[in-house]
Formats: sequence, structure tokens, C-alpha cells
Amino acid sequence: MRCVIRYKRKTGFLIYKMPFSTITKRFTSDTAFLKKVLAGAFWLSLGLLLSRLLYFIASVVLARLMTVQQYGEFGMVKSTIDNFLIFSSMGLGLTATKFISETKNADKEKASSILGVSMAIVFVLSLFICSSLILFSGYISTEILKNPQLKTPLIIGSATIMFIALNSVQMGALLGLQAYKLNSLATIIQGVLTCIGLVTGAVLYGISGALMGNMLGFLLTSLIIHFLLKKSAGQNQLKASLKNWQVNVKQIARFAIPASLSTLIVAPAIWMLNTSLVNTKNGYTQLGIYSAVNIFPAIIRMFNSAISDTLLPVFLSKEHEHTKTKQFLNYFGAWVFSIIIALPVIIFPKIVTAVLGEKYLVQDILPVLYLSILAAIIIANRQGVARDLIMQNKMWLSVLSMGQWAVTALLLFYFLKGYGALGYAISFTAGYILNYILFVPFFIKKRITERSTFYNYRIHAIWFAIIALMASNLFVTNPVYKWTLSLFFTASIFYLIIRFFNNYTNSIK
Repeated sequence: MRCVIRYKRKTGFLIYKMPFSTITKRFTSDTAFLKKVLAGAFWLSLGLLLSRLLYFIASVVLARLMTVQQYGEFGMVKSTIDNFLIFSSMGLGLTATKFISETKNADKEKASSILGVSMAIVFVLSLFICSSLILFSGYISTEILKNPQLKTPLIIGSATIMFIALNSVQMGALLGLQAYKLNSLATIIQGVLTCIGLVTGAVLYGISGALMGNMLGFLLTSLIIHFLLKKSAGQNQLKASLKNWQVNVKQIARFAIPASLSTLIVAPAIWMLNTSLVNTKNGYTQLGIYSAVNIFPAIIRMFNSAISDTLLPVFLSKEHEHTKTKQFLNYFGAWVFSIIIALPVIIFPKIVTAVLGEKYLVQDILPVLYLSILAAIIIANRQGVARDLIMQNKMWLSVLSMGQWAVTALLLFYFLKGYGALGYAISFTAGYILNYILFVPFFIKKRITERSTFYNYRIHAIWFAIIALMASNLFVTNPVYKWTLSLFFTASIFYLIIRFFNNYTNSIK
């Protein structure tokens, strides 16, 4: 018996026939891989979903408890902490995932040493960074942030750095061991403890209380993750050690330095954007608007992260042969899923006001919301290319790529900062648009990634439909026309995605 698998160009109907035995063979060859990816993505998504949902709830509570300016101040302190955090973790979480994935079966002694050395390095670095931030908190709050009242919150927040950095390495090691359930459990525990800490602290002592509760939440989480990691490592006959640490430090450094520089570019750039914004008229209020609206694109990034964190160790371990279905999931799975979960917010933006409160009216935040969502979807689109860079040890090219984004965003915002949150969103997203247009073709030319990641008209048609859907909601005022266009473009997006999947997975080289 035969079945249909390919579209006819003129009519759109499937006309090409393939024996069921061939389809069965293709499906069977991908079953183990798909089960592992789906199981891993499920557990990581569950953990991230519950954790981010709890953080989302905490953020909404904080946004409602605080004035818009106070929420902007809280966002500025958090951005500063995140900026210093990069120096304490130095890409060691990703490094642990990569090397433990590659060596956990072939060389257990090396994997054990990588684990021990990574944790030792991050402890020393985070202790130094934490002390430095405490020492310079007065100067940062007074001279840079132009708000002396933020000195105490900065000191409290600095203590969080050590625990977040340790958690990143321990969670990276769990991913490398493909201990998705334990990773999910650790993430949920972290979400519960930090949510309780943030809300309780904010109710009692405002910004400083929220940061203190956050710090205590991460401290307790760090102790629990250490126990879970010890259990998982023991099951894989691994134990953290410092054996041959000199050799492993060099290998870690060769990967971790460029890996950390990619993040090291992004975090300071965001911090500089935030700092530039808060130094404008009503700057903290504008940052409060941007930070609150950005809660929703953060949900997209959460699912994107879950899928990416599942796929990376699977591809690094090289346990499965590549097929077209696997490649589609690798390059476009996170992108497609991000589009699907973004559509309800794009079509019904009043959800944002309903959640955040009347301080954030749709007509005021809609352009910022759409631009932020667009940036999140672009980031999701590039995850497969990012994995190619990691697997091929081309992280210096990632540094170059993110450097372009940072320069573009900062340069644009220099001219657009008078537009407040909107200028911020334009600059941030434009940097990623230009990055996508310039660097994905560049990586294809260098044979780092495959041509289909950019040179496929169906991809561009999907992008056009997404932007057209946003534009119709922004500029069309007649309700009938607006809903008709929304329905048309939404249907077009799903149709194009299905066509793209069929064309990609059924193509014969």
C-alpha cells in the first residue's frame, strides 16, 4: 500500500506516493531520538514553566505593589546584578554541559575532573565578583545610576551572585548527564523558593526586602541542587574531583572564554541600555514599562530554552544518526513553538493589561510588546545555528555575532532614547534583525550551518505573515477588518509552517 507525502505546486494537494514500509522505517529510525527529545523537553518545559510561572506571578505582584518608578528601580538593580553575574559564571554552565555530555561515557575520570574544576573556578570567581560589587556599590548607585538609595539593594543583591553562579554550573552538569527530571525538579524548587522570597520580602520591606528574599531562595536552592547533582553523578559513576586540573583548566578556558564573552557582551549591553534609559526624563518609569511588558516575551524564551537545553546534550553525545526530522527539530523546532505560543498575545494584547493592571494600557505598550515578541522569536530561530557553533567549537564567531548586536542596539538607542521604552524596544529588536540578516548567511558560507536555515522562501513567508499580523493589529482600527486580517494571517502562518515541515522532512537529497 502507498501513501501521499508531497505537495503539488499548483494545487497544493499531496500527490507523491511512498510505500508505508518506507514511512514506517523512517518513523522507527527516529523513535528513540524523538522519545528522548520529547521526554527531555517535557521535563525541562515543566520545570521552566512552573518556575517561570511562579516568577511571572512574583513579577506581577511586584509590579502591582510598587509604583512604576519603583519597579523600574528594581529592574535596574536586577540588571546590574545580572551584569556582574556574567563575570562570575564565565560560561561555565554551558561548558559543563558540553564536556560532560561528550565524556560521561567514554572517559569518566575526565568528566569527574571537569565537574570538580568547573565548580571550583565558579566559586572563586563569584566570591571575587561579589566582594567587588559590595565595595563599589556606593559609586555605582551614586555616579552611574544617579540614585544613592539603590546602594543597599545593590549590596543585598550582590550576595545572590555566588549562589546563582554555582547553580548555573550544577544545572549545566545535570543537563550534561541528561538528568532531565532532576533538572526539572531543581528548577521548580528554585521557582518556589524565589517566588516566596520575592513576594514576602517586597510586602515587608519593599525593594530591599524583595532582593533579600530572592537571595535566600537561591541559597536554599543551591544546597538542594548540590544534593541532586551528587545523586545523579553517582548513578553515572562520576564524582567531582580536581585530578589533572591543570590540563582541564586549559581545555575549559579554551571553550569557556569565548562562550562567556558572547554573554559578556549581551549583559553589559543591556545594562548600558538600561542605564542610558534611566538617565532620561522619567527614565525609571519608562524602564518599568519595558520590564513589565517584557514579562510576556520571557515566556517565549522560557520554552525556547527548554527545547534548546534538551537538544544540545543529545546532539553533543552523538548517540543518534541524523535524519531530516531530527534536523528540522534541531533548527526550527524552538522557532515554530515560539511562534505558536506568541500568537495568543499578538492577537489578544489586552491580556497584558488584564494581567499587569490599568497602569499598562494597551495603546501605550502595544508597539513595545510586539517588538519584544519579535526579538524573542528571532532568538528562537537562531538556536539551531547556535548549537552548530557550540558543537564545532566556533564560539569566537558567536562573540563576533553578539558584538554586532550590541553595537547596533547601543548606537540606535543613542539616537532613540528620547522615545523611552519604545526607543529601547526598537533598538533591541533592530539589532537582532540585522544580526539575523548578516550572520546566518555568513555562517552558511563558512559551512557551519546548512543553507535551509536561511535560504528558503517558506521561512521568509512565515516572517512576513507574522509581521503583517502585528501590523494589522497596530494600524487597522476598524474591528471587522482587524479581525478578518488577524484570522487570515494566523491561518497563513499555520499553513506555511505545515508546508515548510512537509517540504523539509520529505525532501530527497
